[in-house]
Amino acid sequence: MHPPAPAREPLRVGRLLWGIALLLAAPVFAIWMAVTGLLSALAAASITVDASGAVPPLISAGQTLLSAFAFWAMFVSAGAGLVVLILLGVQSIQAARRPPVVSPGATFGSVLWAWGLAIPFATGIGALIGMLFRTTAESIGTDLSLDAGPGTGINYDDAVHGLTTGGAWLLVAVVGLSLSVILTVRYVRARRQSKNYASGRSTG
Repeated sequence: MHPPAPAREPLRVGRLLWGIALLLAAPVFAIWMAVTGLLSALAAASITVDASGAVPPLISAGQTLLSAFAFWAMFVSAGAGLVVLILLGVQSIQAARRPPVVSPGATFGSVLWAWGLAIPFATGIGALIGMLFRTTAESIGTDLSLDAGPGTGINYDDAVHGLTTGGAWLLVAVVGLSLSVILTVRYVRARRQSKNYASGRSTG
C-alpha cells in the first residue's frame, strides 16, 4: 500500500489573476514611461529655447526638474518598472498554489513593492500628478507670462508643469526610498534570525 499523496492546496484565483495582470501591465508601463520621458524631454528643451534674456531661477528650476524627470523615466523607470512588475507577477502566480503565510516581519514581496515605489512607480505617480494639474500649471504659467511681459521667449507653462511633475516625483521617491531601506533592513534581519534559529536546532 502506498501512502496517500498529500492534498494539494486549493488554487487561489485572486492571486493568480493579480499575477497575470501584473505581467500584462509590465510592458505597458515600460512603454508609457518611455513615451512620457520623451515628451517631457521635448517640453523641457522648449522652455528656454527662444529665451531672449536672463532666465528666472524658478523657470530654471522647473526646466532642470523636468529634464531630470525625463531622463529618469526613459532610462531608469521604463526598465526598472518592467523588471519589478514581472517579478511581482511571477511571485503572485507562484503564491497562488501555496498556503497563505503570515510573516511577522518584512517579506520579499513587500521589499520589492517598496523599491518599486522608490524607483519606477514614483515616476509614474509624478507623471499622473503632472497630468492632473496640467490645467493649473497652464493657468499659473499664463499669469507669470503676463507679469514678465512680451518678448521673453520663455515657455512658462512647461516650466510650471516641470515644477509640479518633478516635485511630486522627488517627494514620492524620497518616501519610497525611506520605506524600502527600512523594509530591506528588517527583511535581512529576519532572514538572519531564521538561519540562526535553523542552525541552532540542527546542532542542538
